[in-house]
Amino acid sequence: MDEDNEIGLPQKGINQIIKEVVPEMRIANESRDMINACCVEFVKHVAREAQKIASQDQRKTIYHEHVQKALQNLGFTSDYLEAADSVLDACKVEAEKKLRRKNSRLEKCGIPEEKLYEMQQELIAKARQQEMEQQLAHQQAQAAAVAAANAQMFGGESMEGAAAPTDDDYDN
Repeated sequence: MDEDNEIGLPQKGINQIIKEVVPEMRIANESRDMINACCVEFVKHVAREAQKIASQDQRKTIYHEHVQKALQNLGFTSDYLEAADSVLDACKVEAEKKLRRKNSRLEKCGIPEEKLYEMQQELIAKARQQEMEQQLAHQQAQAAAVAAANAQMFGGESMEGAAAPTDDDYDN
């Protein structure tokens, strides 16, 4: 296997599996690597078979039914299929727990979702109002700076209320 493109499972996970299956044995590093390579090949083999089944169903996504059928086609026993199903069920339970934890944070605040939405809209409106006020203040500051620059340029006279220059003003 090319070392730069090596695909494998996390070594810690494999070590835990090995200890669970054969706790009294020590396993050489080469054997661990070989077990890892076998695991990768197994996953590839099942995935290829599941992909064929999904293609036959005209699907672009491999679903758990495709994996189950692939395991059956590859000759795995019903015990193995039951174990795979129980893992799937456990994964679904974990996903549901994560979703409940996420939703429970919202529920724990004690404010109905509609009220939270209203509060959010009010905050957005306030932020927009503040932004408009800041823009207005910035525009007023720019106008004052321009007026001050004009006053300085025209000898201290303010341009406000001053009459526009006429042709007579330029004849001198």
